[in-house]
Amino acid sequence: MNLLDSILGNDSNQVVAELAKQLGVGENDARTAARQLIPSLARGLQNNAKSDNGLDNLIGALSKGNHSKYLDSPSSLGQSATTQEGNAILGHIFGNKDVSRNIANHGAQKSGLSSMLLKKALPILATLVMSSLSKKFLGGGNKSSGGGIFEGNRNNDIFSSGVSANKNRGLLATFLDADKDGSVIDDLLSMAVKVALR
Repeated sequence: MNLLDSILGNDSNQVVAELAKQLGVGENDARTAARQLIPSLARGLQNNAKSDNGLDNLIGALSKGNHSKYLDSPSSLGQSATTQEGNAILGHIFGNKDVSRNIANHGAQKSGLSSMLLKKALPILATLVMSSLSKKFLGGGNKSSGGGIFEGNRNNDIFSSGVSANKNRGLLATFLDADKDGSVIDDLLSMAVKVALR
């Protein structure tokens, strides 16, 4: 199961229903928006994780807070704090609002959905991406949850030692491998992508 599958699930997915509610569209359009934007978010995260420092910072960011709540309780997607957190995540992934804007515009051209709709969806989907990563690799949203499969991070006691960053990077890349438009997305991201999450 990759990132897209973990978030979108099946046709009765409550996350999709809540996303549609927040965007004011039908579930089919909400699903289309997610399928268009999540690969761009995944690509940005992959680029950030190419360096050891970027990978460490991503793991550190995942271990803080309770990211898993967004998939566990989809109703939390409607809270104003969710949008604020999502915008902060977008800033870490893309570097500035211009990249987010271009990602939305590109998605609109590809999907037929409005760029305004996709701009609104981006911060919500950013929180869902972090939620999915948290559940997959850390077993939950914070240090106390444990049970994840990421290993060897020197800054977090939930990881065991002795496993290379390359293994963690490989696990992450496999899970994030959701896009078929990578070169175009890379061009958009190259305008301003931060190397590390902080």
